[in-house]
Amino acid sequence: MSDILYHYCSIETLELILKNKTFRFSSLGIVDDMEEALTSDFEDIGRICFVSCWTDLTQESVEMWRTYTGGKNGVRVGISKNLFKFDLDEKGIPLPSHKIMEENDVFISPPYSPQLIPITYTKDDDLINPSVGKTANDICNNCGRKESNLILQTNYLGRFKREYWSGQSEWRYKLIAVPKEYYRNNERGKYLNGDPKDMTELMKSDLINMVFNNDYIDFPFNKFALDQIEVILSPLNSAEDNKRVEELIKNHTNNATVKPSSLKMRK
Repeated sequence: MSDILYHYCSIETLELILKNKTFRFSSLGIVDDMEEALTSDFEDIGRICFVSCWTDLTQESVEMWRTYTGGKNGVRVGISKNLFKFDLDEKGIPLPSHKIMEENDVFISPPYSPQLIPITYTKDDDLINPSVGKTANDICNNCGRKESNLILQTNYLGRFKREYWSGQSEWRYKLIAVPKEYYRNNERGKYLNGDPKDMTELMKSDLINMVFNNDYIDFPFNKFALDQIEVILSPLNSAEDNKRVEELIKNHTNNATVKPSSLKMRK
């Protein structure tokens, strides 16, 4: 694949990206494909998967201009796929991730930062709605009591869509984030006192019914990426819209380029 990926968004979203130096990751519970959060054994547990959606199509897409810019005005941002590369702390955790986990009261699964994956388009229902739960009953090393372990296998979450979405040629950055309340419950021993089978069901119920502070996570990107972006102006923009974009780029970047669309479209 090319080193460059593309992201369609409104001018308002572009302004937030440039000012905050973050990209928004949305829970699969709110993306346009309503099947994405569903699993065969854990209801809509796919909500723990947060994604930022991109495409590798270098040619502009009429569909994406209308769908992902609000159909009024917008831009297509082209940027290096390495924008989420960070220095690590002594435990191997990317430096921005600590703040993200604290602010959102979530625990991000290893490797603790966005991972880039291609979307696979398929007819296979087992991939569209995968089984994600695995249970094991063990003996606690400290107290000798039976305990239940519930493991979520999250590799398939956010990776597969039905073939009729294939025109998007989508790549996405993916985070797995679980509310810290679930881990606090574990630390308090909520899932230790009782029959292992009942405790496993309690874990499952708590996970399915958990509540996030937000249905999105704003993750920072490397600032170097700002000076390398290429912005294509939507063919639906007015002259005033284009002027606004040019001012934003001038105020927030050093070497970024702005180009007109190669398309002619009616609003």
